[in-house]
Amino acid sequence: MDTRDTLNSQENYQEIIERQKEYILEELEDLKGYSYDDQDKINDTYETIVKYSLDNLIARYSVGEPIESIKKEYLSTLHYYQYSWSQSNGYVSMVWMLSIGIMLEIEQDQFIKLVNCVEKDNPNDFLIDFLISSKINHWEKHNSFKFPKPYENIKEVIDLSKDNREAAIERLLKYLQKEWYRGHSDTGWYDAHKSKWNIHTGYWSFESGAIVKILGLPDNILKDQQYYPYDMVHWQD
Repeated sequence: MDTRDTLNSQENYQEIIERQKEYILEELEDLKGYSYDDQDKINDTYETIVKYSLDNLIARYSVGEPIESIKKEYLSTLHYYQYSWSQSNGYVSMVWMLSIGIMLEIEQDQFIKLVNCVEKDNPNDFLIDFLISSKINHWEKHNSFKFPKPYENIKEVIDLSKDNREAAIERLLKYLQKEWYRGHSDTGWYDAHKSKWNIHTGYWSFESGAIVKILGLPDNILKDQQYYPYDMVHWQD
């Protein structure tokens, strides 16, 4: 098994996965003790479970697990995700979940669970709308970005793809090399690989892979590009 993100070791990824599996079990046990009146605690617990579950999904991809096992982890994460998402604290995670779902070609009924989350708390965001509209006809699209940095650069890729697919993929390469990671400097996982604690689960621009999949762009120049989930885009090739 070849590690996809080499900023952490296989041993460390596995340590994170096993540790957080235990945390998830503890949180699920806590859920059993709550009553209907404990809705705030229930919501907080689901948010915590989603964080651990999504971290493990990313860690499993980073460590090099087969995509089939990644898909199982994804569906498990999605099960919890529908109980906890809000745009105020989960925009990036929604972009990831939509993007991964598109790359893994999940069933429509599973994708609808994410769409239902967005419908309840819609950020009216260009990127989220673009991802959803690739699988949901007549989804309303907005031109603004909830987080312009770095995501508004994605619009250039999409616009270029209409007339020049090579120019579009070159623009996406620039996004990956110069804009994506730097544009997330305000997130909790930024520079996680430099921490003295073992917390780095992997850096991946999942939206880049989803856009390539949706637009059918030729991505050979991205195959070994850091942050690009090439194996997830091409898992059925």
